[in-house]
Amino acid sequence: MGSGVVGFDHVAITAPEELLDEVLDWYVRCLNLDRIEKPEGTRSGGGWFRAGAQEVHVTVDPHNPPRSAHFAVVVDDFAGLVEGLRVAGSHIEQASAIPGRHRCYTRDPAGNRVEIVAYDEPKAIVSYEERSEERN
Repeated sequence: MGSGVVGFDHVAITAPEELLDEVLDWYVRCLNLDRIEKPEGTRSGGGWFRAGAQEVHVTVDPHNPPRSAHFAVVVDDFAGLVEGLRVAGSHIEQASAIPGRHRCYTRDPAGNRVEIVAYDEPKAIVSYEERSEERN
């Protein structure tokens, strides 16, 4: 048997067709994610982004986003990113305090909840290959 889960590949969220362009623009403009090409064989519509070794996949689907379900991104300039979100018109929700972290929540234009996290001590972000080598 294998060693189990070694990391996350991607998160998938949805946006209705009428908000898709606004949502895709928000991830580039507000979170500074890199837009990447979707591989052949994937459904048309939506868009994919990369953040480090992980990806965010936005698919087209009429939806009603859950109130508390979310994914979290790690940032290196918490105050700067939060200010940029405010300037862009995004609402910021304060999060409960966790020692050693600064964090808050926001929502993309389709209502998907995103947690913004910065650590007091730099947190190592390792690739799948590095994690696999550590386990072997």
